[in-house]
Amino acid sequence: MALYARTNGTQTTNSGSFVPIPDLTLNLPEGVNSFALVILNLPNPYATGRDYPGGTFGISVNGAVSPVIASFTYNEQMPQSPGRIPTTLVLAVPLANKPQIVHGMWSGVRGSTVLIDSPATLSAIFD
Repeated sequence: MALYARTNGTQTTNSGSFVPIPDLTLNLPEGVNSFALVILNLPNPYATGRDYPGGTFGISVNGAVSPVIASFTYNEQMPQSPGRIPTTLVLAVPLANKPQIVHGMWSGVRGSTVLIDSPATLSAIFD
């Protein structure tokens, strides 16, 4: 079985700590001795800022952000034109004996503003 969510329109954050990415939420069903493969895919994110801008991405399960994260930063302190940095994070989430809520999370690096202006997705695949 598979679950799927995607963003709509332009999304931005300048939070210095993880916050949910709007629209990227899934409800995993209960399960025993099984995992869900959760995939956070951001095909065209970019960041703006004045101190090597970048973004950090994660997945939270019932409010706890996994220590497994993905991120990008630019090689220039103040890029003339920020390029797109495709970013994907894959995480195996153990199913529990009750449903779980999964969120795609993000934050800016060193005061950056992170932007998504094309659909990003959160997917889960499980038995």
